[in-house]
Amino acid sequence: MNRFTTAGLGLALVATPLVATAGTATANDATVQRAAAPAYSVSAAINRTTAIAKEDVVKIRGQVSPKAAGDKVVLQQRMENKKTWSVSGTAKIKANGRFLLKDEPSTAGTRFYRVLKPAAGTVKKGVSSELKLVVYAWEKLTHRTSGPESNMSFTTATIGTEPFSSSLVTEAAGANSSIEYTLGKKCLKLRATYALTDSSATGGTGSVALAKDGKNVFSYALVLGQVVENNEVDISDAFRISYSTTSTKAPDSYVAIGSPEVLCTK
Repeated sequence: MNRFTTAGLGLALVATPLVATAGTATANDATVQRAAAPAYSVSAAINRTTAIAKEDVVKIRGQVSPKAAGDKVVLQQRMENKKTWSVSGTAKIKANGRFLLKDEPSTAGTRFYRVLKPAAGTVKKGVSSELKLVVYAWEKLTHRTSGPESNMSFTTATIGTEPFSSSLVTEAAGANSSIEYTLGKKCLKLRATYALTDSSATGGTGSVALAKDGKNVFSYALVLGQVVENNEVDISDAFRISYSTTSTKAPDSYVAIGSPEVLCTK
């Protein structure tokens, strides 16, 4: 009896690890199958690296493999230093697997795009590499914090009977004026209108000059009725710009820098 019982126990001990091994093999096979499931491959390219807000349209072209004709791809974007992605648009995949997505940036700043092809059937989702875009926007120069300033007022200037809001105007006739703005090398262009205001006396004269990091960009001599209208200059890589003006006293003259704007990113 003792010898027969011992043999039975031995059989039980042999059978147990065989069951465990079969279960482990099944779990491993499922893991391998999931890991080996195909995923969409998404390639994408952007048509520009810089854009102007509310003016330029960004186009992103690419291809999906497997082709997945008729399915949708999703354009996502995130702002620099942010982790959250938001949806910017969708597009259908063509029969050849290609797609075209568009976006119209409305604010300044650096952002990143990527294209997502959602999972479908047994094919897992695919995501393209990130595409960088720097967006610039026009903004009022007078809405920025100014640096050193002398004899300059922030007001609406009247030039040839037309009002120019957010302007810089000589405060006291006959005295030199100046103002500086730090741009931090984040701006590309500056545009403004230059003239003597309608409140200047006949025969009065003046001048206006712009410097970029201490180097003269332009200077204009001004007389009543003469207008340098919507003048645009390159200020790329400028850390600081400065305006300086002169005007006569008796006859009184007042120099206006009408509605100056800068094209900048953040």
